[in-house]
Amino acid sequence: MSKPATRGQVGIGTLIVFIAMVLVAAIAAGVLINTAGLLQAQAQQTGEETTAEVSNIIKIDAVIGEDSDSTGQIDTLNLSTRLASGSDPINLSKASYTIETDGNATVISGNSGNDVIKLSPAQSLEAGTTILSEQEDVMLVELDLGQASELDPLNESETISLVVQAPAGGNTYKEVKAPRRIEDGKSYIL
Repeated sequence: MSKPATRGQVGIGTLIVFIAMVLVAAIAAGVLINTAGLLQAQAQQTGEETTAEVSNIIKIDAVIGEDSDSTGQIDTLNLSTRLASGSDPINLSKASYTIETDGNATVISGNSGNDVIKLSPAQSLEAGTTILSEQEDVMLVELDLGQASELDPLNESETISLVVQAPAGGNTYKEVKAPRRIEDGKSYIL
């Protein structure tokens, strides 16, 4: 009779170990599911931010330089801007503009609180708007180089580099050169 009692004790010990293993496995599975959910959310957010940084770009179609104060130097630039293909709407007043001339560079915010940048709706946009939302929208961005203390107006044959950064982080780079001869009060396609 002593053998059945021994078998019962071994069975209860085995059952306790089995229940403990099931509990540990359930906890481990919960941790793995939670971690996988967090990683998925983080990967999705990173993917969306990366896509916005790559695709939300402001396209600079043309740059016109103007000698507005008849000094023989280009002191005003007019940029014709639009959305690049596949871009989401971009608020140009929240963009930043990096301008470099003759070894001097400065970063200017697109908000209307400065005298350097002026935004003017040109095509398919209502007056007062600063947001490019459709492919056919065109906004003129006027840069007054004379108002930026770090920059000088362009002399003949000087190069200017422009980097326009959308709020999502997409960059557009454009480098243009002043003509070899600048006549007082004239405008030039750069």
